[in-house]
Amino acid sequence: MSEPGVHADTGRQESHQLAAGATVPPVLLDATFDPLWRQIAAALDRRGLADRRPVALPRGLDARVHARLGEILGHRFPTTRHRLDLAALDGGLAAHGTDLLAVLAAAGHSPAGRKEAREDDRARRDDRDVVLRDDARARLGPEPWVDAWALSVRRWVPDAEQARRAVDVVARVLEQADRRRSRGEIAARVLGSAHGLDRGTVERRWVRAALAHRAGDAQRDDADLWTAAGLPGDVVSAPTLTWHLPLLGDGVAAGVRAMTAAGAPAPLTTLTVRDLEVAVPPGCVVLSVENPRLLEAAAQQRLAAPLVCTAGEPTGGALALLEALRAAGAVVRHHGDIDAGGLRITSRLHDRGIEPWRMTADEYRTNVAHADVELPTVDRDAVPPTPWDPELQRAVREAGLAVEQERVMDDLLAAHVLEAGRS
Repeated sequence: MSEPGVHADTGRQESHQLAAGATVPPVLLDATFDPLWRQIAAALDRRGLADRRPVALPRGLDARVHARLGEILGHRFPTTRHRLDLAALDGGLAAHGTDLLAVLAAAGHSPAGRKEAREDDRARRDDRDVVLRDDARARLGPEPWVDAWALSVRRWVPDAEQARRAVDVVARVLEQADRRRSRGEIAARVLGSAHGLDRGTVERRWVRAALAHRAGDAQRDDADLWTAAGLPGDVVSAPTLTWHLPLLGDGVAAGVRAMTAAGAPAPLTTLTVRDLEVAVPPGCVVLSVENPRLLEAAAQQRLAAPLVCTAGEPTGGALALLEALRAAGAVVRHHGDIDAGGLRITSRLHDRGIEPWRMTADEYRTNVAHADVELPTVDRDAVPPTPWDPELQRAVREAGLAVEQERVMDDLLAAHVLEAGRS
């Protein structure tokens, strides 16, 4: 191949060694070829590095480039030609000991392989999605929320390896959750760091999304969500209020008895409860109540009536205390608001073996009939099943009225004092 009649850049006049030992003739690195190589590189980026279909020639291509192309192709290539057959060009370059990709690289116009990158990225995402879906179903179960979770966390999971880790982290965290350990304790067990589930970590995003989808609110991220799932932020805040618990023994038990003697409710943290060896006298009757006002009234009147207050949705500490009292032989009952929320709480406690007390359809109808104030309404469709007395659900839906604990507080406490006194 003859040298062109123009002076090329000095740095590009040198022969460029190929990986296989072949060289790129310096003539092809002349600046007059730049528009052509740019055009070809752009086409290969769009179509793929192996694509050798014809490409349009850039406008105003130097006539000397046409001449050199004719030499490479082995036939006349006039300036009237507007397209270049890349397959023929590659064949001609091979005769000169090089190839198209080597020339483009040597000329500084190597294609980026964008199509191949897109295909690789698509394959990577497809592999990730398969692993997320299949592993999640295998480890977390076939429930609809699991598939919804897998779809929602893809933005935080770049590949199949991370997908496996995301499923493993979520599965292990949920297995560890038991309301008696803090989120930091569980993070340390699963992730090796107490800060592994702090805000800003991708592991927290994975777990938070699982909890929210399981709870039916994909956008939720609050303390109640984590606490209800058995992953409280700590085990010392939100203590469970108690009154007149007749705990036997020294240490905490003695402290609880001393507070009762002083007329003060005893707050017990989850940290305290989980390490407490609960012992009570035979026949002890304990009433769980939803509203702190009842415990307040019992303390103010110094009623000899053991009470535990859940203050709405029971915390891990409250559940642990109620279960420990039952295990120690106490008769543990619960009374809550007769509305949608209160009945849901009562139902969950009933599932744990804590019997609802004075929460029957007959009691409800009597309280509604004798109410001396206007009772608040309830969403009839939101009233949950009441398996301990199925008629109660029907009664509440028919009346559409809520009976809050404060409305029956005096009768309830008086009845509990009698029950506790018989033990």
